[in-house]
Amino acid sequence: MKSLIYLLAIALIITMSFQNGHTQPIVTDGLVSYWTFDEKDIAGFTAKDVWGENDAKIVGNPKVVDGQVGEALEFDGANDYVNLTNLGDFGEKIGTSTFEVWMKTSFKNDWTTLFKVLDQGCNMAWAIEPNRSALAGFPFAEGVIHFYVRQKSAAGCNAIPVEIEFPISDGQWHHIVFAIVDAGKAEVSIYMDGEPQEIIAGDVKELDNFVPFVQPIFIGAGNNRGAVSRHFPGVIDEVRIYDRPLT
Repeated sequence: MKSLIYLLAIALIITMSFQNGHTQPIVTDGLVSYWTFDEKDIAGFTAKDVWGENDAKIVGNPKVVDGQVGEALEFDGANDYVNLTNLGDFGEKIGTSTFEVWMKTSFKNDWTTLFKVLDQGCNMAWAIEPNRSALAGFPFAEGVIHFYVRQKSAAGCNAIPVEIEFPISDGQWHHIVFAIVDAGKAEVSIYMDGEPQEIIAGDVKELDNFVPFVQPIFIGAGNNRGAVSRHFPGVIDEVRIYDRPLT
């Protein structure tokens, strides 16, 4: 009964965050890092991690603009991104974790990367990619969002690629919660604007051998084995990472 009450409370907090971003409560249990992207938390090209120890490096010249909560960073889709570091030993814990963010974009001509890291070969990977499918070939698919996590196994690349159908490129603020509930059971949950989403699975494998990331995680573009790719044109705010699933 206590577990049920706890899960209901977490779901309520996620919904409240969507309904009233400017007074949103912040879940701190399991919080690893938190980048507000408020001007007061940016010094030069450093975006402060206001909770953890992973201050981020700003690359290019993203603009500080009004956000969903305080201020946010607007990315040009060509040169701008933020290097969130490799988050220390967090990669080992990604099997039960959450990535949470506010974002908005109007771009729908191709798929882009909200955040991404791909280590070499079949090693660790983690990503959210608007307008991209999780099905064979990972093609452009307007109104679809691709969520991805990967690890290396003796058999090669093991991954959990899933997608949802959602009109992400409508120029409105959207709240994303990507929770890996139990990678060992290939179980994930995705909330958009406080609502649970129906998940369409690609070629999903069970994952249980996570290690720290070698490459840093990029937000506003993808880190594709050390190369910057698929810059995101839009606004990003309130980035939080947890070492447990918010469900």
